[in-house]
Amino acid sequence: MENKNKRIRNDGYDSEEEKEEMKIEKFYSLLRSFRDARDRLRRREELHDDQLDHNERNKKKMKTEPCFELQDFTTDIHFPFNFTDPVKNNNNVEKKKQPLKEHALDLKLSLFN
Repeated sequence: MENKNKRIRNDGYDSEEEKEEMKIEKFYSLLRSFRDARDRLRRREELHDDQLDHNERNKKKMKTEPCFELQDFTTDIHFPFNFTDPVKNNNNVEKKKQPLKEHALDLKLSLFN
């Protein structure tokens, strides 16, 4: 009889322990599922952010912005040695003035002559 009573007591005790263990397992399984869901959301957001960053980088690569570089100022500029003769141009102007002088009146006043 005593063995039966002990078994009943142990059975009751074991069932309470099992219930507690089940509750603990459910609690931890809920925690795991929440963590998994959180991690999945984070991964999705990171992937989405990475795609946006990649798209923005591609857009920046497509745009060209004018800028000066050191090479622009260090290269030598070679000017041509074929300069036009400015005297030739002045001769043309003087030739045009000469006929005007020939036909113009002499307005110089002089005591001699």
